[in-house]
Amino acid sequence: MTGSSRPRYAQRSLIVGVLLAFTLIFWSIQLFILMLALDAFLGKEYALLWPAAISSALLATLTLWLVRLIPREPRE
Repeated sequence: MTGSSRPRYAQRSLIVGVLLAFTLIFWSIQLFILMLALDAFLGKEYALLWPAAISSALLATLTLWLVRLIPREPRE
């Protein structure tokens, strides 16, 4: 293990941590949107279902994009 690999590993760990934090936040927002959509469906407010579905799909796309950004390099 050389001295230059330690900062690189720390930087990669920080990036992975930030990406996972944003992923968790987006999943929480998506769960909240799901609860709102179910409440609207049970309350027969069907006008809210399409905007909820579209925003949930956009959040899912953003979350998948963030997960793909996580570096897949093995530790050296």
